[in-house]
Amino acid sequence: MNVDKVDVEFFRVKPDAMPNFLAQWDGASSLSSYSSEELLPMADLVYGGRFDLKPARNTRETVLLPIAGIKALQQPGVYLAVMRASGTYSYSQPATLFTLSDIGLSVHRYSNRLDVFTQALEGGKALGDVSVDVYDDNGKVVTQGKTDSDGHAQLPLPAKAAVVLAHKDEQTSMLRLNSSALDLAEFDISGPQAHPLQFFIFGPRDLYRPGETVLLNGLLRDSDGKNVKPQPITVEVRRPDDQVSRKFVWEADSSGFYQYQLQLAEEAPTGRWQLVFDLGDGKPQLYEFKVEDFLPERLALELKGSDEPVAPADNPEFDITGRYLYGAPASGNTLTGQVYVRPLREAVAKLPGYQFGSITEEDLKHDLEVEPITLDAEGHSTLSVQTQWAEAKSPLQLILQASLQESGGRPITRRLVQPIWPAEHLPGVRALFGSSSGGEDYDEEAGKGEAQTNGDGPAEFEIVMADAAGNKLAADNVKVRLIRERRDYYWNYSADDGWSYHFNEKLLNLNEETLSITKDSTAKISFPVEWGPYRVEVEDPSTGMISSLRFWAGYRWQDNTDGGAVRPDQVKLALDKPAYNDGDTAKVTVTPPAAGKGYLLIESSEGPLWWKEIDVPAEGKSFEIPLDKQWARHDLPRCQDSCRLSGFS
Repeated sequence: MNVDKVDVEFFRVKPDAMPNFLAQWDGASSLSSYSSEELLPMADLVYGGRFDLKPARNTRETVLLPIAGIKALQQPGVYLAVMRASGTYSYSQPATLFTLSDIGLSVHRYSNRLDVFTQALEGGKALGDVSVDVYDDNGKVVTQGKTDSDGHAQLPLPAKAAVVLAHKDEQTSMLRLNSSALDLAEFDISGPQAHPLQFFIFGPRDLYRPGETVLLNGLLRDSDGKNVKPQPITVEVRRPDDQVSRKFVWEADSSGFYQYQLQLAEEAPTGRWQLVFDLGDGKPQLYEFKVEDFLPERLALELKGSDEPVAPADNPEFDITGRYLYGAPASGNTLTGQVYVRPLREAVAKLPGYQFGSITEEDLKHDLEVEPITLDAEGHSTLSVQTQWAEAKSPLQLILQASLQESGGRPITRRLVQPIWPAEHLPGVRALFGSSSGGEDYDEEAGKGEAQTNGDGPAEFEIVMADAAGNKLAADNVKVRLIRERRDYYWNYSADDGWSYHFNEKLLNLNEETLSITKDSTAKISFPVEWGPYRVEVEDPSTGMISSLRFWAGYRWQDNTDGGAVRPDQVKLALDKPAYNDGDTAKVTVTPPAAGKGYLLIESSEGPLWWKEIDVPAEGKSFEIPLDKQWARHDLPRCQDSCRLSGFS
């Protein structure tokens, strides 16, 4: 920040010194004086120059250095760039390792093999006859091979493999195997865990009283759902305290159907019970049911609040009516309860997705205990809640949870939600990308609950001015700000807590626009963004009320949700059916961020099953995949569909 000029020196790594250089280069983002004495003799200084950055003051920026026209940097190879602010000298300088090459390199790593694919970055065509060398951390070649005419090479996976180098003629590309990768196993795969044998247990219900008989039925199937020869199954019955209540051996009848009647004791403890069984793979399987001592309700409880949102400074009041179901009022019965106050981010039901209120406003959560109330002779009472949120500038929801007790002490519980609005109308903001819950459960560190864009292009938002009923109102001079939430993390050690990380936060106001909104309409606005966390704020000039939304630009490792961005660019895949039979033809639609060439791949945990080179236009394209009957084998734990594109136009 606020650096006007930088001096940058570019070193080309000598081809014959490449193994030793890679052995000593640890992938760091800086070069110390000590390391330079070891590394720089293995490279040639090919260019040095001063670059004028011309940055905006007090603003963090990314500046592209104009090196495309430098003749000395047009020769393909592996380069080391070392930078320093002009006129400064320090022990360590920012540095980065990069390649100038037309070889696009991707590596799929499996349990015992590497599958390497090479494509031309210019156009995306598959590159054959590319030499592939795999080095360990000591710069020693541990395996090597060449790609075929389809740009594919299969290599064994050595235990110490660290770096993959692909080279042809003067072109060289490099990939570190210990760097961040797009691991398809990171994506959320729902459903039960796979087993060689599956035991499906079902019954007429899963809720029982003590003393009742639990009716159980079972079907034994293989991993593909096919019939198998019945076998005795040893089952443990576990109580809610995880103690084994009993064991039994479950036998199938002549048709292979399992049936069992489990008698519960009159004093059976209430809670969640489990049937635990192991079918030979060492991974226990479970079936759960509940045991509860439940009785039919005898009371009715009605809670009534205000039909309109109340102001934060007002004390919310509730009318309470209790009666017995046979008609008599709940005269003299006791009511207890709790009050929970939480931020109401999606405050207008008619405007789904719009966020109202400031995401940065603190102290909006309150938990209060209601003093016991005795209902009058008619079964009525009034509850007034003393406000502790009078200064709130964001919409809230007050949740009243009330319990009315019978004469014997058994309660019935009801809930009521009362909205609280700080003004008659509020600005709202909705992200036109990804998801945008951004609510009270927003996780500051993990970034959960926030909107996310792939970072390639502007982030677009829709702005509205609305009242609690969902009416869209007119507004002039509405201010919209884009704020970068920069965090500088550091480690701290203490004798009590050990190592922990903290951060210093800097808020950078990158842009501010003013817009007008017409009645019964909304307004759209977009901002250019780069990788990292942001906040967009919308301010109503007539009231000073602010609504804001956090979002993240670019890939992050938590991004395993449907429709989320994928590193390095978002390529969406959609299948035409949720499931297929042996021998079917699957149709997959590939929707890229831009036109490009690449390959479509079906892989298991052991390696590729099928792949083909594809050419995808910007609007997307559908491809047919023949499903081989051999893919439905028990030794293929999972099968995944992936796509890689390059040569974007």
